[in-house]
Amino acid sequence: MSRILIGLLSLAVLTGLGVGLVATYKKQQRLEAPTALAATPLGPTSVELRWKPSENAESYNVVVGSDRTLSQPVVTKVPAERTRVSLSDLKAASPGVDQFYRVDAIKDDLVRSSRTTRFTLKPGAVRQLKVRTATASGFKATWRKVANARQFDITIARDKGFTRQATTVRTVDADPRFVTKGLKPATTYWFKVRPVNSDQIGTFTRPVKFVTNVRETSFRVGTWNVCSEKCSDYASRARIMADYINANKIDMFGLQESGGQRVGKVTNAIFSGHSQKYVRADGGARARYIFYRPALFTQQAGGNFSIGDGRDTTWARFKVNKTGRVFYFVSVHLENGKGNDAKRAREMDRMLGQMALINDSGKPMIYAGDFNSGVHRGADSPGIKMRAAGFGNTFTIAKDTVNGQINTSHTFSTNVLASTAHVDHIWVSKQFDVESWAQLVRLAGGRYATPVVSDHNLLSAVVALDATQKPLGDLTPTTSLGAPAPQVAAPTPQRTP
Repeated sequence: MSRILIGLLSLAVLTGLGVGLVATYKKQQRLEAPTALAATPLGPTSVELRWKPSENAESYNVVVGSDRTLSQPVVTKVPAERTRVSLSDLKAASPGVDQFYRVDAIKDDLVRSSRTTRFTLKPGAVRQLKVRTATASGFKATWRKVANARQFDITIARDKGFTRQATTVRTVDADPRFVTKGLKPATTYWFKVRPVNSDQIGTFTRPVKFVTNVRETSFRVGTWNVCSEKCSDYASRARIMADYINANKIDMFGLQESGGQRVGKVTNAIFSGHSQKYVRADGGARARYIFYRPALFTQQAGGNFSIGDGRDTTWARFKVNKTGRVFYFVSVHLENGKGNDAKRAREMDRMLGQMALINDSGKPMIYAGDFNSGVHRGADSPGIKMRAAGFGNTFTIAKDTVNGQINTSHTFSTNVLASTAHVDHIWVSKQFDVESWAQLVRLAGGRYATPVVSDHNLLSAVVALDATQKPLGDLTPTTSLGAPAPQVAAPTPQRTP
C-alpha cells in the first residue's frame, strides 16, 4: 500500500473522530427549556411546583408573580438535581387572583425558559359566619373577608344533614355576605358556606341554623284585559270574568279595556260586590280601573293621567289594614303592535316619571297590566325600563308558577298558544315578597272553554308586605349549582396542557 493511500486512510479516521468529538461536545453544551410544569396548591400562601428536568442544566430559577409578564417576580434558585420546590411565602389576595410562573434552566451564561403558566392558591377559611337579619321569606348572612376567595358556595336545607330540600348556589363575586328570599315563613333552615378560588374549592363551614319569621300578611293581586268595547257581547262575557275573579279569590285587581264612561258603568256594576265584596277604587277612568276588598285595604288616594298616544294610566294608594303598610297599585295599558316599541318606551318614561312624583316617599309599588311587550320580542323597552327602575317581574321571581308556558294573549279561538309569550305582566318593587304566580285560564279538554271571554288571560300573583322592618338589602347575584357539591378532600394538581 502506498504511503499516499495510508495517509488518506489515516486522515479519514482522524476526521471521523473529530466529527464525533464535535457532536459529543455540542450535545454536552445543548440546553433545553423545562417542560411538563405542574402545580399543587398547599394553602392560601403556599404551593408545590414541579417540572421535567432539562438536560445539562446546572440549576433552575423558579419565577413566580401575580401577572403573566412576571413584572414583579419572586425568584427561587433550585439545584439541578431537584425538579420541584415548595414555596410558602406567597402573597394572598382578596378577592383571589391567578398566580403565574415559569422555570428557567441555567448553564453558564445560557438560559432556557419554560412557557409561563398559571395556578391558583387555596382559599382561606370562612370565619365569623352569622345571620344578621331574617324575614318571613329570607335572610341576610355575613362573614369576614376570605383570602384568595373569588366566590362562595352557599348550601341551604331544611335539616342539619342537608338532605331535605337542599340547594346550592354560587355567588358571582367575593362580597362576604349573602341575601336571599323565596323561603317559607316560620320555618327552620340550615346553611353553610365555603370559599371558591377558580378550581380551588375550600371547606364548608359548620352548619348554621336560623328560623324565618311568621308571615303577617299576603294577598293575591291580578290583572286582566277584558276587551269591553272592541269585542262583542261584553256584558255576558264580563259576568263570567267577574265570577272567575271572585272564585279565584283575587284580593285586588286592575282591568284594562274596561270601557269609557258609558261601558265603565257596566264594568263597575258587574265586577263590584260578589262574595269578596269588591269596590272600585276612586280615580279610575278611560278604561283602566282598579278593584279591591275593603276588608283588607283602605284606599287613601287615586287618580289617572295621560301617558301620550291617546293612552292613560290609573293609580291608587292603599293601606294594608292589618299591618298599616302603604303601597301603590297602577293599572297599565301601553301601545300595541310589534313595531311600536318606541311609542311604548315614551309611554313608559311618562308613566314612571309621573308615578315617581306621586309616590315621592318611595312607598312599595305594583304595576300590573297589558304592557304589549315582553322578552319574547326583539325590542322590549317596557321590560328594560321596569328593571332599570328597580322592579321585578313576579313571573320570574316566583318559585311557584302555574301555566307559565301559556301565552297571555291570543285570539278568540279555543286554541291554546303556549310559547311563553307574555305581554301582560305584574311588576313589583323590592319591598314585596312574591310567593307565587299563576295564569288563571278557563280550560276544557286542553282548549279554552267556551265562550272564550277575552283575548287576554287573567294573571295573578300572591305578594306579601309585612310590617316595616330592617331591610335585607339587595339580593345576592348567584348561579345555581343544584344539589350540594361534594366536599373536596385533597388538593388538585394543576398541569399545563
